[in-house]
This record gives sequence, structure tokens and C-alpha cells, in this order.
Amino acid sequence: MPFRFSKVATQALDPSMRLIEDLRNAPVKGRDTQFRLAQQNMLAYTFDASVPGWGPPGLNSMPFIQVAKRAVENALDEGRFLYGADFTVKPNAIAKVTGDIYELLTSAILWETAAHWNTYMCGGPWPTSPRYGRPSVSPSARRQVAVLNLPRRYDWVRLLVPAAQEKIDEIRRRLAERGLSMPTSTPDIAIVVLPEDIAADDVWRTPLGNLSRASQQVVSRAHLRVERQLQPGEIILALALKSSLRSDRLYQPLYEANVMQFFLEGHLGAPRVEFEVHALTTEGTGAGRIYQAASLHSAGTDQAHRAVRELYEPADATQIVQRFLQFLNARMPLINA
Repeated sequence: MPFRFSKVATQALDPSMRLIEDLRNAPVKGRDTQFRLAQQNMLAYTFDASVPGWGPPGLNSMPFIQVAKRAVENALDEGRFLYGADFTVKPNAIAKVTGDIYELLTSAILWETAAHWNTYMCGGPWPTSPRYGRPSVSPSARRQVAVLNLPRRYDWVRLLVPAAQEKIDEIRRRLAERGLSMPTSTPDIAIVVLPEDIAADDVWRTPLGNLSRASQQVVSRAHLRVERQLQPGEIILALALKSSLRSDRLYQPLYEANVMQFFLEGHLGAPRVEFEVHALTTEGTGAGRIYQAASLHSAGTDQAHRAVRELYEPADATQIVQRFLQFLNARMPLINA
């Protein structure tokens, strides 16, 4: 399928693979939705040839906001082509799907990068196209990483080994005795060091190649392979992804970062847990100032650090790959080979 909408390609699609689902004769209870954006089909249609950052130069260097919105634009073009004046989709539905696609697309770019990193860490070759600098870290199978795209409302504590979960449960029990709580919400993506018991699985060294429905399943279900396996220090980076930053939601990632750092650094002895906020656009917000806030757990100590390491607006897919490799080159020497 083409990266950009094609009438010819759309006409050749099996109806089950179309980007728009016609619900006019199958109404959703309690809603007036007439047409639904088929998110998985949209990704498979738009990115069936490659993953951005690991594809052709034009795709890799295209402004990332255009790349992330292309699947939605293709779906809207299909809707207008097939249904004409009858076609309508509400703005909030478009905004939600745009955010979900941005999240999975970023996860796929990081997954592809991690797969090549892990192959090199295990003694394999480093790709020559696209040309990225090979890792500066001494190769070691212990320095393999996984990219976990966490589902909405998933509790990241489930990734930890039972002993660590029990310590967090005990903190919560003591709070509950006083009528208090400390709920954990989830980052969108967690970067973790692979535990030895599951690092041998070839899936962690296998590039996706595209964003077919099968590839999307690999990314979206990877966290299930890691549940109850991670030591606290093996969660090294968490990412909150927003297609845009609304002023009323700026503090949500700040809360998520503080809770992760409170539990992992403050009570489970983990080294610094880095947390970042990524957004397609940050216009019109004071996010840069707000995210200078110190982690509450570390404030007042010699190890004081920001709760949100950085607010990042991606320029293009190439930059996302390069930036991730820079992070791994800086962080992974701390992992004993």
C-alpha cells in the first residue's frame, strides 16, 4: 500500500481492511457515531513498507508531525472518496486516534532501534542502511533492552518481580489505614533492561519491518512477556506521549514521574528513573517551565533531579532514532557486562 492515499489501492482492499468502518446500519448503543476510524488498518495501510527512521530517506527526514498525521489523513481521504457528502467524523475522535497512532508509531521506531541494538549487543552486525553510528558501548548480552508499549490504564507495577510488588503493596496498605492512597497511572512507553531469563527470546532482536497488523500485535503485547520479571533498577526510561499538550493536563505526567521515582528510587533502591514527555507540538503552553520541577522524592538531597528529564518535540524519525541511541550509549555502561 502507498504511504499516501491511493484510490486504486483503496478499491483493491478487502472491505475488512478499509480505514473507515461504516456504522450507519450498525449503530453503537448510546452514541450517534456513523463512521469509525479503523486505527489498526490505518497504520497497516500507511506504513506497510517500512518503519519511519528505518525506511527510505524521504520518510526518515519528513517532519514528524506530518508522518504521524498521515494515517489519519489517508482515512479521511478514503471516507470522502467512498461516502462523499455522507461522510463525517467528529473532531474528538480524530484527536484520540491521532494520539494513539503517534504513540504506536513512536513505539515501533524505538522497537526497531532496540532490535538492532540488541543484535549488536549479542555479537551481530550493525546495519549500514540507514547509516547510524554504531553503539559506543562494549557489546554484552546483558545490555539488551525492550521497548514496552503499555496499554491504557495498565499498572506498571505489574512488570516488577513479586518481591518488589509486595513492598509497594505494603506502602499502599499503610496509607490505606489512614484513609490515603497513592495510585499509579501508566507511562505510554517503558524502556527496560531485559532480564537474563527472557533475553534469549529472538523477538527482542527481530525488526518489525513494517506496521502490519501482525507487527502492531508484537509491539502492543510485548509487555506481557515481561510481567513479573523486572527488578526495580531495570526500568530505565519512561515516556508520556501527547499529540498536543493541553494546559489542564500538563501536571499528569509530572504526577506519573513522581510516583514512579518515589517507589522505584525512594523505596526499592533503583538508580535514577528517567521520565520524558514527548509531544507533536508544545505551542501555547508553559510546559517547559512546569517540567523544570524537581522530583519530590529527590528534593532536598544531594541527588536532587528533575521529575521530567526533558520535554521533547520530535523533528523527524531520524532524530528519534539518534536520540534513543544517544540515551542507550550514555545509560548502558552502568549495566555490568
